[in-house]
Amino acid sequence: MVENFDEFYEDFYKPQFEWYDTKAISNKKYHRGMKISQIVLAAILPVAVTLFPVTASSFWQTVIIVAAVLLVILEALESYLNYQKKWMNYRTTAEGLRREEQMFKTGTKEYEDAENPEKLFVERVMALTSQENRYWEITTRKAQEA
Repeated sequence: MVENFDEFYEDFYKPQFEWYDTKAISNKKYHRGMKISQIVLAAILPVAVTLFPVTASSFWQTVIIVAAVLLVILEALESYLNYQKKWMNYRTTAEGLRREEQMFKTGTKEYEDAENPEKLFVERVMALTSQENRYWEITTRKAQEA
């Protein structure tokens, strides 16, 4: 059934794993960057309002307003763009793909008694990636309906 396993491995499995791994890393960075920015702004704003009363200077009034607006924008973007959820989903898929590869290479678990380990590997990799694709479709559809 698997006509050219090496081709599948090189042309499909490796690029898929790298894509999910890279996306997990970048979404983690975006999520953490936004959250750290939100925490810093939320901590600084009350102090700034106390130290620099908004009636004292139009400069500080503008700075405090911009910081408050930026805090709200960052929270809204984080909620809308779902970096944390994407990070978790991509990492889960990448780790599932990594686990399949390791089990296949070592002949453990499901591969130990498999009649055709290459076919099983292809089926399981396709199941993992199609599961992520279904999740993406559902999430995209919900976002479009909202």
